Amino acid sequence: MKARFEIGSITSGYRTIRDGRKYDHFFPKPEVSDRIIIEDGEVEDTVDLMKRVVWRYIDDTKAIAQHLKGESKTQTSQNIWDFLYHHIQYKLDKRGLEQLRRPARSWADRTEGIDCDCFSIFASSILTNLKIPHSFRITKYGGDHFQHVYVVVPNGTGNIIIDPVLSRFNYEKPFSEHKDFDMNLSGIDVAVLSGHDDELSDVLLGFPDFDELGNASEEQQLDAMYRYLVSTRNAVAANPNHIAHIEDPQAFLKMLDYAIQYWYTDKRDEALEVLAQNEEKLNLKNGFSGYEDDWDWDDDALGAARRGFFKRIGDFAKKVGSGIKNVAQKVGKAIVRYNPLSVTARLGFLAAMKLNLKKMASKLKWAYATQSQAAAKGVSANEWRKAKTALSKIESLYADKLQGKRSALKDAILKGRAGGLNGELHPDAYDLSGLGEPISMTAAVAAATPVIVAAIKILKDSGLFSPGEDTSTNNLQAEAASAQQTSNVPSNVSIPTNAPSMPIVQASVPPIAPPQSTAPPATQGASGGGIMAFVKNNPAVAALGAGAVLIGGYMLLKPKKKTSRGLSGTRKTPTKRTSTKRKSTIKKVTLK
Repeated sequence: MKARFEIGSITSGYRTIRDGRKYDHFFPKPEVSDRIIIEDGEVEDTVDLMKRVVWRYIDDTKAIAQHLKGESKTQTSQNIWDFLYHHIQYKLDKRGLEQLRRPARSWADRTEGIDCDCFSIFASSILTNLKIPHSFRITKYGGDHFQHVYVVVPNGTGNIIIDPVLSRFNYEKPFSEHKDFDMNLSGIDVAVLSGHDDELSDVLLGFPDFDELGNASEEQQLDAMYRYLVSTRNAVAANPNHIAHIEDPQAFLKMLDYAIQYWYTDKRDEALEVLAQNEEKLNLKNGFSGYEDDWDWDDDALGAARRGFFKRIGDFAKKVGSGIKNVAQKVGKAIVRYNPLSVTARLGFLAAMKLNLKKMASKLKWAYATQSQAAAKGVSANEWRKAKTALSKIESLYADKLQGKRSALKDAILKGRAGGLNGELHPDAYDLSGLGEPISMTAAVAAATPVIVAAIKILKDSGLFSPGEDTSTNNLQAEAASAQQTSNVPSNVSIPTNAPSMPIVQASVPPIAPPQSTAPPATQGASGGGIMAFVKNNPAVAALGAGAVLIGGYMLLKPKKKTSRGLSGTRKTPTKRTSTKRKSTIKKVTLK
């Protein structure tokens, strides 16, 4: 096998490794899907994903970390290097691809061989379990791209190098350029959570069927909740105005950051309890008590009334491994229901139906009639059947994905601008105040765009749009604004008299103690002194949204195309870019 580096007597590449079977009991048995295969992306994003793999599978090295712990930082580092170098084969990944293995997978693949990024993940995992500060270092060797990654441990005025690719401890090949990325020992760095253009669609439409989730493993359910939290955070960060009528976006992001950072640590339950206690104090301040699990509210505009959102996330995390099948379904539905993005999307979707945007309501309303009623109004049996088929799917979209009420959707269709089954307008056809939230209808339609687009596709696929009829979805907000003006609909909905009028309340209660671990760092993009400072200074915060269920498995980063070079140095084909916004740059994530 061709060696990656050749440095005099310091060599890398194939070596004779020792029999490590006596260490097998230190590692859990990995799954076949524990190798994350990614095409080369920007190295910064690859390192970000490596950090997440470390935290996602931090328990893999808890036992071996104690076995390798020495009397000093130097001795511990040498023990780690010795163990990895002498027991795991080195093999360069195929050019153009990187395989990011969890430590247990690397141990299972030790005779086949692993690359520098997997060695670095393994070493970092051990150091993280031992609470030893360290960084990932990426390096260039005279070229124009980064080729290599290894772990650096600060030690006084110098560093200790742990690079099991090379055959000498505490040695690094001289480089032309390097970058260091600190590993956060408290939890996942929220700053590395990069969003993409489809995050809002993921939040609103991406979670799996609840029955399917209920039958998934504990690990998959926790992964699903984590991914949903991340997607919600990124969607809100990209479009804070989507929830500004319900929550303070920056406070919401800080609380989500707090939950995300501790999610894959042993402090998760304690951190969620901090959020739940603060949330309950705000509920009491605003006159709410207890948690409504029976869903007996009258409309789908709920959002300003906060009902224990983070408490339910905590319940989900604690009970998901209890073996009770309906935990994921019941709690998950409530979390989705209270996500402020879902609240706004429901409002926008109902508004689109009431305004008869794209004539959707006109095409769907006959599904609520009997065939004879439809025929009396000139609707053919074929068109009636198409409407029934489309309505069934759109009801599922609204009720199962957004956790809205079918009765609210029916009212929006039959009591809106499309007119009722008798052809007459309802007295409230131009009144959107019943939807219940103080928000611009165009802003609500923007938040609901992924759902509206999905509904229009359902109508098209059902054959309810005539050839040549406008089905474009490029100007939904402008069309909603025009419908408001022509219908004399006010641009802003009035605030219900029983709704709390402020997104954040400073309650006169003592701060709640944070989890007993190293305090997380300040969150980028959020004002103030970081997450813990926010929690202490705002002991009662807005009941925040987010949660529930998106795609499970081990995909910790969504794919995104971008011109890039990875650690293997392979050049990627340039891709046209239409925005200067920094995006996730890992091109492909598949489970192999």
